Amino acid sequence: MKKKYFLALSLSLSLIASLQAQDNQKVSDDRAYQKIKTFENPLPKDAAIGVFVKENKLGRGYVFQPKKENTDKNGNVHQRHQQYFNGLKVEFGTIITHSSEGKVYTINGELYNASNLNIVPTLTKEQGFQKAIAFKNAKKYLWEDASQAQMMDYKKPEGELLILPNVKTGGVNLAYKYDVYTIDPISRDEIYVDAHTGVILYKNPVIKHADKLVSSAETKAQVDKMEMLVAGTAATRYSGSKTIETTFDTGLSKYVLLDNTRGNGIVTYNCQKTTTYQSTHFQDNDNNWTSAEFANINKDNGALDAHWGAEMTYDFWQNIFGRNSFDDNGAQIRSYVHYRQVANQNLVNAFWNGSVMTYGDGNSTVNILTSIDVCGHEIGHAICSYTADLAYQNQSGGINEGYSDIWGACIEHYGRTGSLSGTPVANVWKIAEDLSSTGTPFRSMSSPRTYGNPDTYLGQYWTPTGDEAGCVPASGNDQCGVHNNSGVMNHWFYILTVGKSGTNNAPVPDTYNVTGIGMAKSSEIAYLAERDYLTPNSTYLDVRNATLQVAGDLYCPNSPEVIAVTNAWYAVNVGEQYVGYPTDVAVKSVSGSLNVACGTAITPTIRIENAGTGTTPITTANVSYTIDGGPATNLVWNGNLGICQSDDFTFPIGTLSRGTHVLSVTTTISGDGNSANNTKSAIIIVNDAGVVNQINSFESATDVLVSVDDNGTNNLWQRGTSTKTQLSNAVAGNSKVYATNLGGLYTDGTKSYLVSQCYDLTSVQNPMLKFDMAYDLETDWDLAYMQYSTDGGANWTALGTGVSANWYTSSRTPNGSDCFNCIGGQWTGEAASAHPAGGTNGQKRPYSFSLASFGNGGATPQSNIIFRFVFHSDEAVQEEGVIIDNFVIEGTLSTSENNFETFNVWPNPSNGNVNIQLNTSDKVNVTLFDIRGRKVYNNVFTSSGAMFSQEVNFNSLEKGIYLLNVESEGKKATKKLIIN
Repeated sequence: MKKKYFLALSLSLSLIASLQAQDNQKVSDDRAYQKIKTFENPLPKDAAIGVFVKENKLGRGYVFQPKKENTDKNGNVHQRHQQYFNGLKVEFGTIITHSSEGKVYTINGELYNASNLNIVPTLTKEQGFQKAIAFKNAKKYLWEDASQAQMMDYKKPEGELLILPNVKTGGVNLAYKYDVYTIDPISRDEIYVDAHTGVILYKNPVIKHADKLVSSAETKAQVDKMEMLVAGTAATRYSGSKTIETTFDTGLSKYVLLDNTRGNGIVTYNCQKTTTYQSTHFQDNDNNWTSAEFANINKDNGALDAHWGAEMTYDFWQNIFGRNSFDDNGAQIRSYVHYRQVANQNLVNAFWNGSVMTYGDGNSTVNILTSIDVCGHEIGHAICSYTADLAYQNQSGGINEGYSDIWGACIEHYGRTGSLSGTPVANVWKIAEDLSSTGTPFRSMSSPRTYGNPDTYLGQYWTPTGDEAGCVPASGNDQCGVHNNSGVMNHWFYILTVGKSGTNNAPVPDTYNVTGIGMAKSSEIAYLAERDYLTPNSTYLDVRNATLQVAGDLYCPNSPEVIAVTNAWYAVNVGEQYVGYPTDVAVKSVSGSLNVACGTAITPTIRIENAGTGTTPITTANVSYTIDGGPATNLVWNGNLGICQSDDFTFPIGTLSRGTHVLSVTTTISGDGNSANNTKSAIIIVNDAGVVNQINSFESATDVLVSVDDNGTNNLWQRGTSTKTQLSNAVAGNSKVYATNLGGLYTDGTKSYLVSQCYDLTSVQNPMLKFDMAYDLETDWDLAYMQYSTDGGANWTALGTGVSANWYTSSRTPNGSDCFNCIGGQWTGEAASAHPAGGTNGQKRPYSFSLASFGNGGATPQSNIIFRFVFHSDEAVQEEGVIIDNFVIEGTLSTSENNFETFNVWPNPSNGNVNIQLNTSDKVNVTLFDIRGRKVYNNVFTSSGAMFSQEVNFNSLEKGIYLLNVESEGKKATKKLIIN
């Protein structure tokens, strides 16, 4: 019976099992290694990371620093973050946030628990270094040759103290990391030494092959000598006559292989059959690099292939994917040809050493190793280093090598045709076939088993790895078969590109039939998975999950592309085959006007998608929604949706009370084959206008405020009688309050908001914000503060600082060891701790803050300002939290500005739809003037009660600043209105 793999991701991502408190997940062949979390309702980045970290049971001291981010063609942003624990880098610790419109919809990655690790080293860096040197036992090291080290931009390693996970055991070690580059024999490895015992924990080859080396960047002095860029003609050894970019060197009075038209340059040097890197140029008199001159005994025409191949590699990444060189920052591509392993012995290899390309001349069986697919393959390792940085061992190492084979094939096809369209060129699926006089390749992507490589995961010729077996990575076993097992990855890519049917050789064979999607689509899916989703220890299941996510994003989850990706993986025994439904409707999202500030209309929008695989379009669907689990309201959507098509359906919702509500929407059609994707929910936040000088005592249901957690739930803030021990009902004054849980401790890893009503301060002189509060917060780790918004809650700013009078009790900011959530002004401290104003933090006391700048006569009078309390706890230690009472905005109403007790205008700024609220029962004359004083609108409305409320449409007006004038009952009032 075939083993059924646990898949963390098929057509959508879901959460993989969380880590145990001090246990890290071990690599296993029956599940993906990465942890993945999808958010039904996307969250701000910090909130999403907080949820992800909390669900994976990490305590305090962990920081995730942002690294490079990429934006795909759909506008989604993918950002990598490096994990640190108490200031130490956690090797491999990587999470990737995937965001749309500023909100994270998915996080994936690998993160590690090191809370019980002793991070004070026993050995010094020098002692650790000696352990690494003893392990390498080389005759000569690069740092001993100053000129070569400088050319490679390499220095003797000082060692980096970090935390190294062991993905096989689930443990973590304190380690020193050393970049050890030897030149006799040639190798470059990152050596990890246990900082307590001196044991060698891990060796990561930088040079990916046993005989390879890597280097750095061209010196400015060399570049400055080059004065004229020209196009030359080159008779390459393997690819015929090609146009190459060269430069005329005035010092040599010759043309040289230097191209300064691409990125920061492409240059090809002549090592002159020595064991050293040199800055000697290949030269030509007339820029016609002919066979008569270069097809010589030294095989100099191979340098023309290396130069043209580097140019085509740059063009492929730039023109196909918009990537500027291997580092996406224009890095110079340097190639060194005629490099020898030892004196009088050719190097039968080509390799990327972390900085440069190195080419050997081969032997009687393997010719000079400068063919275009070899060039693309080796620089593909550089691409990997700057994206997924896949660990060079076990399955991740096989994936690393497989990706390089993929890029070698793609670049060969691109170099020979100028695009990725059409039928792949002859022999493109063979690796390095040009190097053999018989055309025998190193490997075959279309038929790996022909050359002794596996084409199926766990099938014939598969090398057991440390991920699913007991292999211990070492040079002698090719780091547990990284070259051999790459056959699975590159065979998947071949099947995805051109299609294939048959039966694989899995332990329990599978029969498959895959329709190819072409190299343009297959390469994009593979690249974006490597760039945006894979992490260092990814397994084949992780790559499957990543490519499915990318294909679903680029096309749709039921597209032919997703079907092909799924079934191509099934063909190589990774995951199950695609299961679809001919008829299937899905609710993809709920959005629209869900954050309702001060009475704005509630108009949700749902996205309805045809998720079926059949050819019959969806033309009608039943839509029903409920509010807070109440009775359903039924609607009908009509349209015409073909496969993968979607439509936005907007509908109004009636008036809701102030507070937080849950909207649930369900869509159904006749014959729907999959009900699991028919329903989605969302939080609706409803707010309204507050009254100046009216105390909100929270005693009745009408005093409810908006409360919402950062993860989209509404669990923390509660209104009622406090039954806490320290922040008790007696402390609260025997009255109802708002509290972070009325009867217990707050939760760890929580960020939550308590939001006030909206206030118009333009007619209020010297407004003052006041409330009563007592708190019990873990000092410097957990805290509370206040923010305000003047644009309906779109943006928030901290109110006050740590030195504001009668306000915050702490002015601290993060220092790398604690106070990670501090913002420079906050309330924090245990209930029993002394308060700066006397007494303790646990005593209920008044707090106040002047809002004079926002009121009448202030620098920035605000007609629609909102306030919110922010509560933020870290990942450990719970206290009783905060109780708040008697919230009020006090001030003196100005009689010079207007005589209406209530005159509210919102939203302001506005897109043209404006709500006007006025306390009058008479007719209201509404007039609008532009900034020049010209009347641009006038209308008279009738009030139907004691409070006039009217929505007015100014959409036809140009963007700008206007004056809104209202007249009623002999009174007049004017407000500034901004339309944008």
